[in-house]
Amino acid sequence: MTSENDLLVTPFELTVSYAQIAVFNAGLENPFNDWTETHVRQGFSWRPESVSFATLEESGKATVYVRTARAFALRSDTVRAIQVPFTVPESNLAEIASITESKVVEIHSGSYALTFETGLDDSHIMWCVFTFQENDRPIARILRADPELNPPENLLLSATRA
Repeated sequence: MTSENDLLVTPFELTVSYAQIAVFNAGLENPFNDWTETHVRQGFSWRPESVSFATLEESGKATVYVRTARAFALRSDTVRAIQVPFTVPESNLAEIASITESKVVEIHSGSYALTFETGLDDSHIMWCVFTFQENDRPIARILRADPELNPPENLLLSATRA
C-alpha cells in the first residue's frame, strides 16, 4: 500500500434494491445470501466468500467508495458500521453489487477486516464505504449501530446462498 488510505476505484453509483448491497468473490456462483430474522437484526448476512449488508433505505441510488487502509477510523457522519472477515481470492478480484448491477474491483489477495460504513449525504442520497484492512484474524463486530439494528450478543456467521 502506498498510503494509509488508498481509494481503489473512482466512486461509483449502484441502484440498491431489497435494502442490501453485497461484497463477494468475483465469479462466485449464487453470490447473494438468504436472510434470517437474526441476519436482519444484525444488519448483515455472512458466509465465506460473500457478505450482504443491509442498507439504510429499501431502494434508491447509493454512492459507493472502495478503499484499503492501514489505519482506520469511522467517518463522523457514519450512521451504521459493520466489520466482518473477508478473504480476497488469488484472482485478486472482488465484486460489489446490488441485485441489478455490480462493479468488479481489484484487491490484493489475502485476509481482511472488511468494514461497511453507510450514511446519507445532505441530499439524502445513500453512501457506502467499503474499507479493506489487512488482518490475519479479523472478527465480526458492529462498530456503530443505528436504531434499526438489534444485534444478538453473538453475531450469526453462517448464511445460505439465495
